[in-house]
Amino acid sequence: MIRQAGIDFVHLADEPFDAPMGEYTGAGTIFGATGGVMEAALRTVYAVVTGKNLPSLDITPVRGLEGVKEAAVEVGKLGEVRIAVAHGLANARRLMDKVAEGTADYHFIEIMCCPGGCVGGGGQSLPASNEKRMLRPKPLP
Repeated sequence: MIRQAGIDFVHLADEPFDAPMGEYTGAGTIFGATGGVMEAALRTVYAVVTGKNLPSLDITPVRGLEGVKEAAVEVGKLGEVRIAVAHGLANARRLMDKVAEGTADYHFIEIMCCPGGCVGGGGQSLPASNEKRMLRPKPLP
């Protein structure tokens, strides 16, 4: 493809490099933390439905290291959107049992297997503590 495009790396003029790690969204930053997928999706749904950004981009009821979190968010003409977030398979089972029993009714559920979400998973440095897990989804300075 490079040859077909006629690109000759040896004779390319020098230019400033791209900074691929210099641009990110807040949603991308929180995506790997438990509640982050939910929060990113709600931000998007709110913007699509209302044509505006959420007044507060931080949906704090879905954040944190509690095993199961529940919240409701008003989303324009959709009204109240009921959500739940769980991390760890035991918590996922508890949440799914409530849904199966009919004692819980949600529009959207996020489940992450690792403690605290992907930021607490096997690919992370060990040992992991809850303090370290809480720091991982924060933007870099």
